[in-house]
Amino acid sequence: MNDKLISLIKKYVGAFAVMGAGTAVVLILREHSTMLDKAQKYLNLADAFTIPSVVMLMLGVLVWISTTGSFDILGYAFKRAKEAFVPSKYTHEQFYDYKVRKDQHRKKGYGFMFISGGIYVIPAIIFNILYACA
Repeated sequence: MNDKLISLIKKYVGAFAVMGAGTAVVLILREHSTMLDKAQKYLNLADAFTIPSVVMLMLGVLVWISTTGSFDILGYAFKRAKEAFVPSKYTHEQFYDYKVRKDQHRKKGYGFMFISGGIYVIPAIIFNILYACA
């Protein structure tokens, strides 16, 4: 198999494993197994799928924002503040040079967060509809 395909599969499996663990935690905290009311069970399932999917989507948004360089000015400010106490090899680096250096190391391939979070929203919508009908 192709190394890129294996890497992509690992990303999706990891994302769904994390969201599945989040779903399990929500259901355990809500004591889903002891519920008798059908509507309450649907509500718990809707919440259990909604919370991890929204967290994954928001993490995807944060990663996307950070890879566009929007947080570079904050990183530069903190780096300059740290240099007041601990010198580094980039002591007299200007912001432009800092930004160019950071742009060379930007990572790509975070779209799996949006796709897996979007797929995980589908059961949440279904359980919300079932809750509304119950």
